[in-house]
This record gives sequence, C-alpha cells and structure tokens, in this order.
Amino acid sequence: MRFASLLACMSAALVPMPAIVHAIDLTGTPTTIVASRGGATVTLADIDAFAGKIPPEKRAGFFLSPARIENTIDGLLLTKQLAAEARATGLDKDPAVARQMELAADEALALARRQQFEHSIQVPDMSKLAQEEYLAHKDKYVQRGNVVVEHILVGTSTRSDADAMALARDIEAKARANPGSFEALVEQYSDDPSKVSNHGKLEDAANPATYDPDFIAGLSSLRKPNDISPVVATRYGYHIIKLLSREPDTMPTFAQVKDQIVRELSTAYVAKTNQAHTTDLSNMNLDLNAELVRSLQSRYLPAKADTKAQ
Repeated sequence: MRFASLLACMSAALVPMPAIVHAIDLTGTPTTIVASRGGATVTLADIDAFAGKIPPEKRAGFFLSPARIENTIDGLLLTKQLAAEARATGLDKDPAVARQMELAADEALALARRQQFEHSIQVPDMSKLAQEEYLAHKDKYVQRGNVVVEHILVGTSTRSDADAMALARDIEAKARANPGSFEALVEQYSDDPSKVSNHGKLEDAANPATYDPDFIAGLSSLRKPNDISPVVATRYGYHIIKLLSREPDTMPTFAQVKDQIVRELSTAYVAKTNQAHTTDLSNMNLDLNAELVRSLQSRYLPAKADTKAQ
C-alpha cells in the first residue's frame, strides 16, 4: 500500500499535531517505527540518518513538503526491501558487492569525519579583522541606490548586426529629440518580449544579480530623470535607456555591516581550515604501483568480439 492518505493528513498545516521530537542522532537511538511495508521498516533513526546528509540550512525546508516526506519514506522502504531480497539471495556474500558495500561505508565515514572536523574548528574573534576588511574595501559594502529606467531593445536575431546598430542609433536620436515619446518608441520598436507586461520599465536596474554587466555599465551616464543613454551593446542586442529615477548610493557604518562581515570572514576561515586539513592528508607520502595504475587505462575497455570462424 502506498501513502494514499499521507498528503491529506499533512495538508492541515495549521492544525497542531502531537509530535515525537528527537535531535539528529546518527547512533540509531530513536527506534520509533515510522512506516513498514513487506517486512521492511523505516524508523526515526533511519530518517535522521537520511536528514544528516542534507545541509543543515536546507534540512527544515526539505521536510516542510509532505510530498518530499512521502518520497523519502517510500524510497527508504524500497531500499530496505531490495536490500532484504539481496541478502536472501546471498548477494551480500558476493565479493564484488561486498567491496561496493565497504566503499559505501568508507564514503559515509569520510562525510561524517568532514562534518566532525568542521564542527571542531574554533573560529577566533573576527571583530578586529572585520573592521580592517571594512576600512580596506568600503566600496564592497556600498548599498546601491535603486535605479529605475525604461529601455528599448533592438535585437539581432532577425536582422544583421549592422542593421540593428543603425536602427538603434535612429531610435536614440528620436528619443533625444522627444524624451516624452519614449513609451511609444518602446511599443513600436522594442524586441524585448517582457514589454508586454512592463512596457520597458525596469526596477532596480543596477542590480548585478539581475542585469547584464554591460547594461549596468550603460547606466553610468544617466544622472537625472529623462536622460537618454548612448546606444548600449549587450549580448542581447542594442539598448537605448531612459532614466526615470535614481536614488543615491549610501555607505553603511561599520556597526551596520559588522555582523555580515564577521559571518563572511568566519565562513572563509572554516573553509580555509578545512582545505588545509584535506591538503595535509593529500600531501602524505604516496606509494603507487605504477604498473597497476597504467593498467587502468585498458582494464575497463569492452572485450573485442571474436571474429574467427567457429
């Protein structure tokens, strides 16, 4: 039987439900059975072990979804059912399978050791270093003011580059002659499909996470409302941009960004310490069987078909 009623049972998210709460514990202490099927059982310890493989910052969100919970339990049950069949047929005694099981165990232990080592790292007080970082790289922490523009895109997918550039220059001249006609020019000429909904208007147009860097660079000449840019070339084609509004950039105080900088420096410290640890392990004396290493180049080639007449 599949989870026919699980989603319905969990859909009443606002209804308080009794719960058994366990901390993530990979020792297998929680033995409460969550589900069983065909002789296989999934316990809270099994789900905790599965959850331990999800990054901590994503773990809670993962289990907010009833569908993901259902798929997780179903997948764990299926794995246990197939594993039981494998043991019943003696597959666990097969030398090749046994080695794969050993490799899987090593991979799980290696992951657990990585996590254990990371949790053991003592991050020093980063306050002084954070202030030095702030003073040395103030530009990095400038809060960019919101820039709102209208734009016209002349694409190159249906015309030659030369024709697109010539049309863009002609539109620029019309816009400069009559900035108030810009909206009409958007409707008449722009190849940007989003104009159907935004009519060429772009909010937060200087946001590097959203817009092409060449487009953002083209905003630099726009200082006051109704300013028209020269033709701006990007990977999408040629743009003519009109400034609607520009809020000034602001420089936050160190106190306002201290926590952010400390977090960034702490994350970098942990990553660097982790990397140093794995580098130390990789730099230990290495003994290689050169002949066997060379043999790997041909070890897994497909066998040649026997073309001799039988």
